[in-house]
Amino acid sequence: MIGIRIAVYGKGGIGKSTISANVSAALAGKGLKVLQIGCDPKHDSTRLLLGGNIPTTVLDYIKCALPEDRHLEDIVFTGHGGVACVEAGGPEPGVGCAGRGVITTFELLEELGLDQEYFDVSIYDVLGDVVCGGFAVPVRDEYADVVFIVTSGEYLSLYAANNILKGIKNFTEKTSKVAGIIYNTRGLEEEDDRVRRFAEAVRLPVITQIPRSEIFASAEKEGHTIIEKYPSSAESEIIRNIADHIKKILDDREERLYPALPLEEKELESIVLQREDLADVKKFDVSVLKKRMEQVKVKSPSVKNRRPLIGCAFAGAVSVAAQITDAAIVMHCPRSCLLMICEKLFDRELHSAQIYNLPYDAGFMKRFFSTDMTDEDFIFGGEEKLKQTIESSIGKGYKNIFIVTACPPGIIGDNVGGVVSGILEDYPSVNLIPVEVDGNLKGDFAQGIMEAYRTIAGIIRSGERGQQAKERSVNVIAEKWLATNDEASMDIIEELLKRLGISLNSRFLSKVPFSSLENFNRAALNLPADAEDTSLSIKTLLSSASDVPFFDKSLPTGFRESEEWLLNIAELFNEENTAKEIIAEEKEKYQQKIERLKPHFEGKKVLITSYPKSVDWICDLAHDLDMKILKIGLTYSPISESFTSRYEGEIEIEKNYPLEKRTEDINELKPDLVLHTYPRLRPADKARGVQIPYCPGFGFQAAVDQAEKWSRLMKVPVIEGWRSDGEVVL
Repeated sequence: MIGIRIAVYGKGGIGKSTISANVSAALAGKGLKVLQIGCDPKHDSTRLLLGGNIPTTVLDYIKCALPEDRHLEDIVFTGHGGVACVEAGGPEPGVGCAGRGVITTFELLEELGLDQEYFDVSIYDVLGDVVCGGFAVPVRDEYADVVFIVTSGEYLSLYAANNILKGIKNFTEKTSKVAGIIYNTRGLEEEDDRVRRFAEAVRLPVITQIPRSEIFASAEKEGHTIIEKYPSSAESEIIRNIADHIKKILDDREERLYPALPLEEKELESIVLQREDLADVKKFDVSVLKKRMEQVKVKSPSVKNRRPLIGCAFAGAVSVAAQITDAAIVMHCPRSCLLMICEKLFDRELHSAQIYNLPYDAGFMKRFFSTDMTDEDFIFGGEEKLKQTIESSIGKGYKNIFIVTACPPGIIGDNVGGVVSGILEDYPSVNLIPVEVDGNLKGDFAQGIMEAYRTIAGIIRSGERGQQAKERSVNVIAEKWLATNDEASMDIIEELLKRLGISLNSRFLSKVPFSSLENFNRAALNLPADAEDTSLSIKTLLSSASDVPFFDKSLPTGFRESEEWLLNIAELFNEENTAKEIIAEEKEKYQQKIERLKPHFEGKKVLITSYPKSVDWICDLAHDLDMKILKIGLTYSPISESFTSRYEGEIEIEKNYPLEKRTEDINELKPDLVLHTYPRLRPADKARGVQIPYCPGFGFQAAVDQAEKWSRLMKVPVIEGWRSDGEVVL
């Protein structure tokens, strides 16, 4: 005889556990080897088989036993008639993820060597409804062969039964898995007719009807099944009939199993409740409910356009919080998430140090604290571990602490706000700042950046608004702090401002102390680092938090942009003469470099393919080098959609520019140089290609310094001989 695995589903409180335990006892009484696994956090599925006792649950066991000390005999117990009993258990109500607990239970039983083929029948008694993937595990093909649905004639019970059929249809590849309906009566008016109409509509047989009887409650009170306590009762005979039906399924499955054919909701109401004409649902006038939004919400292009997410919001938010040099970052996440973001930030610091001869600063690591969530935390909740980790960071002396959440705490519903409130009662002088991005549940890397900026803008809002402004200080916003050349570029900007007698008040946000946020409103002007969507979003966020006005030009790249930018800044601070002196000095250096480079580029054709971001600095430079720009092709970017250019109308600009079109243009237009963002040129493109830096740098000489690198490429052949040979071989 080949064993069979049965999942028993139904609405919570419908009697699944009582029926499961009694059927297990009846099957054991017929000489079958039976395993019953309770898959409900209430862990009471097998108690009637165990004399009213509740055994050690699998999930309690994994909390107290190390992996190397776990043994199958510690979680499998012998019940009435020799039934093997297992209880999955679960977290306390309202915390963690009981569905994950079901998955873990099955994984552990398999890991510890439970051989289900030993049993003739395995019964999985599952939580009320198919509410999530965890509780749907028993119905999947690798576990259950057969599903029984327990229902009464109550509408919500039949509604749950219909949902279970939907779950079976979604989670199984087998066409026929449902054995039928076990009708557990409640004694309601027209109850029999409702169940009959539903069963006919979904084309399932009613296997049996169990009457409402005090005999079940009497047996349960003493901790026994009716099979054990009242074996001669009519009710026990009904249960044994179910056991007989299961034996028939063992002998002939194909003839006794049915496909899941759930009803649409309106169809269900019509059939069960016999309601035909449903009133139209009217929308409530929400205008009376809407509050004034104090915090502006912004979305990244990927989230807004429902594009594939690039990166993780958790990583984006941590990257922003890490820029505040005296704040701790508590990351409520598994260790793997911590590793991911640390590698990204380490790489940035290392490359900056190597390329630009900057000091290597890995000190941010001492400010990182991780809860190191494990599978147990996913099941039982990570709030206690979060509390301990925050208190640990406080113990290290940190007064300003960001709390950033990854996916698991968002999925299981950890109450971060509750944890924060509890800690603040004991540590009222500490700033605890949650950034609940919940990994990629909120969106991509760019969305995480936006969420962190939005939270931190709230800190500025809570400070003194309209403070006495420093007449000669500015804030810089929206720097690309992950760029390796960011610090070197900002040194150039800071030096230009210093020559005008202007100081740098705050950098929102790049390597600044927490006090920089509190003093943000003291500046006279905000200088955006670029004109991309990120910068525009940050401007929107800060506008609701600060009265400091925004300059209308981004930090400049190249001579033309720098000249215009510096003159405009100087005019605001009455330093036009000083600015003209600076421009004259820089122009002399610039012209010398241009004259040296022009022989390499004069008359050469260049194709530009870029994200939607300003490439005017390239066009300016190409003009000064007497190059011919063939076209600008704009590719998709998860960071930015906006594009404006001073050269619109003079140069062909093609939007939505695919990779295939770039290859086609290279073959047809024969450029001498292709300047591109991601992706790199293909070997078959047969062209010189240079990647456009995402952050080319700031100041008068930034663009021409990039051309110094391009000039080296212009001296080599388009395709080296070994590459051609390699292509033939390939």
